Amino acid sequence: MFSPSPQTLGILVAVFILATLLIRRALLPKPIPGIVYREANAKKILGNAWELLQWKKKHGEMFGYLANLAVELNEPVFQIFVHPLGKPWVIVADNREAFDILSRRTPKEFDRSRFLRSLFMPLVPEFHFHMPTGDQWKAHRKLVADTMSPAFLGGVAGPQMWKSTMKLIDLWRVKERLAKGRPFSVSTDIRKAAFEIIWAATFGFDSGSTSAQTELLETLPEFTNLPDMDHEVHFPVAPDPPVFKAGLALNDAMNIGVQSLVPGLHLWLAYNLMPSLRAARSLKEAVIQDMIKQAINKFSNQTDLNWEDQGNLKRHMKSAVDIVIAREIDSARKEGRTPELMSRTVQDELFSFMLAGNEIFTLTAWTLKFLTTHQNVQKKVRDELREQCGAAVERGDAPTVSEIMSARLPYFEAMIEESTRCGSVTQTNIRTTMQEVNILGHMVPKHTEILMLNNGPGSFMPPLSVDEEKRSESSKGTAGKIGQWSVKGMRDFDPERWLVKDEEGRLTFNPNAGPRHSFGAGPRACFGRKWAALEVKIMMALIVWHFNLEPTPKPLSSFKPFPGVAHRPEMIYLRLSNV
Repeated sequence: MFSPSPQTLGILVAVFILATLLIRRALLPKPIPGIVYREANAKKILGNAWELLQWKKKHGEMFGYLANLAVELNEPVFQIFVHPLGKPWVIVADNREAFDILSRRTPKEFDRSRFLRSLFMPLVPEFHFHMPTGDQWKAHRKLVADTMSPAFLGGVAGPQMWKSTMKLIDLWRVKERLAKGRPFSVSTDIRKAAFEIIWAATFGFDSGSTSAQTELLETLPEFTNLPDMDHEVHFPVAPDPPVFKAGLALNDAMNIGVQSLVPGLHLWLAYNLMPSLRAARSLKEAVIQDMIKQAINKFSNQTDLNWEDQGNLKRHMKSAVDIVIAREIDSARKEGRTPELMSRTVQDELFSFMLAGNEIFTLTAWTLKFLTTHQNVQKKVRDELREQCGAAVERGDAPTVSEIMSARLPYFEAMIEESTRCGSVTQTNIRTTMQEVNILGHMVPKHTEILMLNNGPGSFMPPLSVDEEKRSESSKGTAGKIGQWSVKGMRDFDPERWLVKDEEGRLTFNPNAGPRHSFGAGPRACFGRKWAALEVKIMMALIVWHFNLEPTPKPLSSFKPFPGVAHRPEMIYLRLSNV
């Protein structure tokens, strides 16, 4: 049996120690020269990752950690280390410079984040949102561009949004009657309603989820064993239609990537190896293909479409799938090519509308919480709505889609914008550097992830000092064009911060009253922001029209966020009474 000599043993131990030290050194973060970082984190293999996870565990989100770190370091540009062997992430905590990057320096110097690409590629590889700016991105975006047109939103999507929201109103009427003044959770109701609205506007038919829940509750007798007035009421839940359930499951799976150090690989494994997700994806694809085939049959021989005639479009178009397929057939005919109607591109672009449901659900949830907490704001919103939709008041009915869309509602708009701001619906915008760039005097290498905070200094904390000479030339030229919030009351929910008086003395919503980057800015701003804005407007207008959102008990009123893709509240309880 081999017995090493003391000298050999000493050499082996030394080699082991040296190898361990070399491996550890290789795994330690490699800071970008000239950019501030917390030195203690650079000496840890996990860098800032462990602290981020601990913050998320305690607070339900992780971007508050970055906002506080900006204040601690007293620097508007700093770096963090989140992946062993990965490049540092650079954080920008200055609203003006962030807006400049998003609106004027994209896509030449900055472009769509590689991190976001890793989240969406495994499920929707041909979705334009995650693609780098270029010919492929332009072609894909053009394919669905008509879905954001005034004609489609006002004539097709809007009416579908109205119908689906009224089904939610019907459900809540039944719950309000059964609860007898007690609070109940509406998280699932809002989420399903947001997705059902998108489903109906995208594919032209009702999934039946909300109606099934209403029908179930209508069969129940009056509740006789109700809890105390400040305790929640629980309701039985109707099963969702299989395809609707599949869409929600695929959407939920995005959280796997958000919470992973290797999101792309983790999501690919989940979608391909988890039986439930494989089945959900197969069902989703089968239904979308069937909807596309129906649209192909409808428009294959249609030669009289006039894309400039809104009335003509309204007669023919009943959904997003209609307008996408009709546009592709028309474009192919004019260009002398074969239309690509069953392609992965068409399928991914159509399903992508469902992915937008997270943001709509999130914004609606925060808005309901703020209106419940701030009863005076709720009253002003309702009073303005009823004043501007006087014809509906006289009819004793809900305002129509056209009445809601055409009404002048500056306070209502300000309330939605303030809910977006205070709810931190999007806490950060992410871009990747396309070349070596200068950010406030700091040189950042190519292919570095840049996170621009929407929840930090200048938004909810006093702005950090910035040397104006270090700003980019385009940033210098925008000084004073967008307002800055007063330090006093920055964290307060106050819709009036967005209001100014016009030349006639009327209150007007001012979108430039302060920083607002929740939907991004510039050429890569959120494609579906007009859709989302209209859906939230219709939902909130009809909810406030029909119900008083009464105060909820403190134990059911927490504003702690739920960890996931979107920054939404963990608790969403309502105590309703009819207006």
